[in-house]
Amino acid sequence: MHSFNRASTRPKYSQFIHVVYLLIISGVITAHAQSSLFNVPTTDVIGEGRGYVEADLDVNPARFRDGGWRSYGFVGIYGVNKRTEIGVNAYSLRTAEGFAPVELQPNIKYRVYNNETYGVAVSVGAIAYVPVSKRFRRETLGSVYAVASKQFNGDRSPRFTGGTYRLIGPNAADDSRAGFLLGVEQPLVDRVTFIADWNSGKNRLGYSAGGVGIGLTKRSYLSAAYYFGNQGPRNNFLGIYYGYSF
Repeated sequence: MHSFNRASTRPKYSQFIHVVYLLIISGVITAHAQSSLFNVPTTDVIGEGRGYVEADLDVNPARFRDGGWRSYGFVGIYGVNKRTEIGVNAYSLRTAEGFAPVELQPNIKYRVYNNETYGVAVSVGAIAYVPVSKRFRRETLGSVYAVASKQFNGDRSPRFTGGTYRLIGPNAADDSRAGFLLGVEQPLVDRVTFIADWNSGKNRLGYSAGGVGIGLTKRSYLSAAYYFGNQGPRNNFLGIYYGYSF
């Protein structure tokens, strides 16, 4: 971590925080858009007429003055029919400069194929990232993706997910506009599952994550993960999420 002498480096400190702030804004609010592992969308869709809401907290462990941040989010998903779900997420980021403008993330997912006999499914989807304010020069961009999954037979058998994504927009990526999606879910004991996923690419989606999901009741769900940024430890963070289906 950097240390600063307030008396002698206040202007440099302010510039540093502003740069860090812009970097975080463009690369951290990746979200849990739609039904997902952590960052990687699953092939699942919410049941027709069903809903799901989730409260998100992401924490970079550094102090605010050293570039640390907190992200607060809300996720809402609704099942339009047995193949389609729609949703919207809202996220705000807090840094040393205060709260950033909220970013909205409307999204849609369509399950193209589902074969329960062979445990194979395919889905496609799209997500938009829309800042409610143009402060800090944030622009709207989008992401489209396709994922496929394979569920193996057995109560403790894993499910693997793989796919690809592409960012769309004039400022879609610093170094890469497309990448691969990989994920695994491994049941450990009743109601507890190990989850890991990875988005390749050096952009706002470029993270790997590992953690657990816990079914508290038939309707409520708690998960936690630690994220590792593809562009280095500056963006690493801990995420904790509570969800409820209805």
